[in-house]
Amino acid sequence: MAADMIRSHIYRGEGFDPLAPATAEYRGQGQPLQDTSTLRDSIASEMTAADTVSVGTTVRYAPLHNSGGTIRAKKNWLFIPASGVRTLERRFGKSPSKVIAALKGMDYSIYRVGRTVCCRENEKGAKPQTLYYLKNSVEIPKREFFYLSASEAETIFKELTDDII
Repeated sequence: MAADMIRSHIYRGEGFDPLAPATAEYRGQGQPLQDTSTLRDSIASEMTAADTVSVGTTVRYAPLHNSGGTIRAKKNWLFIPASGVRTLERRFGKSPSKVIAALKGMDYSIYRVGRTVCCRENEKGAKPQTLYYLKNSVEIPKREFFYLSASEAETIFKELTDDII
């Protein structure tokens, strides 16, 4: 019951900051934390003792999304995918190096303009396409979902006491 309540917080998305413009452009409009449903579907409960239930997730990025924070590049840059790159990632692999290698193998030119990685077919008049925006860090807004409201806790307590009586 508690896991269902927490999953519903993600589903409803109430109080969540909207998607950043670059994120909306990359994946399309929608609600935050609902792109693949991996996070929502990972919320599970387990009875750890006769009188204790634990609710949690094994998704490693859950705390960052719940509390917010900063993602910093380990080396030089974070590669933030531009619009249209999702299709390339599904075809060639999720990492920028796989996408770029595949495009080079298809005779595309890969080049940088400032903090932008672009590609263009090696044909006369071919239009360039932005692949990635390079950033040192990105801010993930707090989107708190892992909690029980007072009314939810009361509902669970009532359910438990009704079962005992």
